[in-house]
Amino acid sequence: MLHSIIIEESFKKPEVLNDYKILRTKFSKKKNWHLHIVEIPEPVEEAIDKIQEAMVEDKPFYFHIYDEGKTLIIVFPDEAFHLNPQDKSTWKDALEHGAHRLSIPIDELDFYPRKISEEEEWFNR
Repeated sequence: MLHSIIIEESFKKPEVLNDYKILRTKFSKKKNWHLHIVEIPEPVEEAIDKIQEAMVEDKPFYFHIYDEGKTLIIVFPDEAFHLNPQDKSTWKDALEHGAHRLSIPIDELDFYPRKISEEEEWFNR
């Protein structure tokens, strides 16, 4: 099973969320965003393509997909990066893409939670 944190406001077609099981929703007053923990079915590449297609292209958004520590996929509107969640040296290209190409603040590129077991702590922040 794979999960993702997806920002509803990152979509030009938010109805794409109807195709996925939303497990929990958190509202960020700071950003005025609805953040959903979503279950991502296999094959993951189909879900990535479908969700990327629905994303706004002119704003700096991404979502990430994870499991319990083996998978970490960072998905921007124009590119996806398969990272090793245990080895931050593999994150360099994704961080550069997000920060430099899309101007996403580096503190928003923490890719957290990276494990399903970390969701509860993330949700309660």
